[in-house]
Amino acid sequence: MVEKKAAYRWQMLAYFCLINTFLNGFNIGVVPPLFPEISAELSLTNTETGITWGAWFLGMMLFSLLGGATADRLGVRKVVGVALIFSALFCALRGFMPGFPGLAVSMFFLGVSLGFVVPNLTKGVGIWFGVEELGLANGILIIAAGGGAVLGMMTSASILSPLLGGWRAVMWFTGALAAGFFILWIIAAKERPAGEAASAARQPGTLEGMKKVVGMRELWLVCLMEFCVVGGWLAFQGFFPTMLVQKGMPAARAGELLGLTMILAGVFNAVGPRLSDRVGLRKPFIWPFLLAGGAAIPLAAFFTGGHLFALLIPVVVRIGTAVPLFRVVVLETEQVGPLYAGSAIGLLFTLNRLGAFILPVVVGALVDKTGLFWPGFLLLGALSLVAAGLCLALTETGVRARGSVDKQRQQ
Repeated sequence: MVEKKAAYRWQMLAYFCLINTFLNGFNIGVVPPLFPEISAELSLTNTETGITWGAWFLGMMLFSLLGGATADRLGVRKVVGVALIFSALFCALRGFMPGFPGLAVSMFFLGVSLGFVVPNLTKGVGIWFGVEELGLANGILIIAAGGGAVLGMMTSASILSPLLGGWRAVMWFTGALAAGFFILWIIAAKERPAGEAASAARQPGTLEGMKKVVGMRELWLVCLMEFCVVGGWLAFQGFFPTMLVQKGMPAARAGELLGLTMILAGVFNAVGPRLSDRVGLRKPFIWPFLLAGGAAIPLAAFFTGGHLFALLIPVVVRIGTAVPLFRVVVLETEQVGPLYAGSAIGLLFTLNRLGAFILPVVVGALVDKTGLFWPGFLLLGALSLVAAGLCLALTETGVRARGSVDKQRQQ
């Protein structure tokens, strides 16, 4: 049976990617390289830096499930459009804050706004793309976020802050970008025509969607994996430039190095999911990379130069290959489908942002207590190994596995 493909799907993917690039990627990527400058001006401790970095993840954690369920009910276009307005506001407000409390609060409310945006980009991909292109489309979406993060990390301290007049002006600039993408979204974004999308048959109520997904065992396994891996990666990003600066590396170069790792992750965002689509299996492209990356993370605290970059390769290959496939597994889970995709992805982002809020605070506290970075990185590596074990407990969702199940049913 030939899969029906929507004519406007690539245009929609382009709009999803632009928002993911600049609102979810660049907007957040600019922050870690600026932390030395921000911390110096606002006199932040490492723990306060961790809280500030984790605050926007907390906002997303608390509101991603509601954001996804709301889009299940009202549609992606409406929900994302309204949320973009508030995202632009809180992006800019960060630059006006006089101290740690205000900066953390503005980051929190930015996260609340993004809870209604980011999960629904993945839902939108699930609506517009079928199984033949789902892995590739999700990989491209994540490449967009990674590319934006790279751009932010490599330019915020070295170009934007000197050019615009400091970290505050960089925050105002991100707000202006978000406002521009709100205008683009209103003009160009569409809902998939009724009758084409599987989700068009019925729109579940917001509470119905939330209640449905919280009872899915397979979904919870993926959510816990996202807590460990995505939460751990975002915590690692927050402290990696600071660690390098404390070892004597200029802040601009530290941001550039982190950006280079994101470029490598972006390559595998495309390559890994595409190979998985072709092979028709998901799990063999997830758990081996989680093991390798988890073993490398704590070692990164002990090296610099070429040895450090070599250790970062398995760490970022793990992110590049595994994370897009986490979302594909959710969308391919039989109980989820397009009908409950927003609620399911919302729950997934709730857990990964819970990790992204808790883990930076824990790592920051460990650094303050011990004066060393390796204990916190050891924790992050151990969580990646836990995620590999959870992956082995998952039911395979790839085309080859589903084909075997269908043959058994026919017999």
